[in-house]
Amino acid sequence: MRVEKKVWRAYLAGPEVFLPDPAAAAEALRAACARHGIVGVFPLDGAVAATPGEPSPTHAARIRAANLALIRETDLVLANASPFRGPSADDGTAYEMGYATALGRPVFAYTETADSLLERTRAHGPVTRGHDGAWRDAAGQMVEDFGLGANLMLVDPAITAWGGVGAHGLYQGAEAAVAAAAAWIAAQVG
Repeated sequence: MRVEKKVWRAYLAGPEVFLPDPAAAAEALRAACARHGIVGVFPLDGAVAATPGEPSPTHAARIRAANLALIRETDLVLANASPFRGPSADDGTAYEMGYATALGRPVFAYTETADSLLERTRAHGPVTRGHDGAWRDAAGQMVEDFGLGANLMLVDPAITAWGGVGAHGLYQGAEAAVAAAAAWIAAQVG
């Protein structure tokens, strides 16, 4: 009897959908996955075209539902937590990471930057020490300082155990995250 090998599928979360050429970004990420025997599933794979006369909020809700369905159909998530339109990760990507985690899917978060969240926040405006010793932005709001590359809720220490993690708790680049996911898969099957 022949046993078929499981095909592992990864949802490719990230702001690449907003790039001028998202298809090229999708193909690069899919190629990285394929080198490790993983099938990459890009958010636009579930593309939902607007119907004539459809209100924008209704169209947006259908896109959201399609992306969440894609996450449910995959085994893991590779998430680009690089800064997007500011010092933090794309909020849609952060939501997808949380949703996948709630489903029990491992999330391999990576960044294309080498700076911590605090360093990037400093680059966007004045950050000073408050009377309480915490870093504060110009509005007096505390700036997280755990030395991580993203908000602490986006960094999973259990997943970073699969090697290749950068200095700030995230994988350094998509290739490192894919390699870590492949190592995790090997441990699941081995």
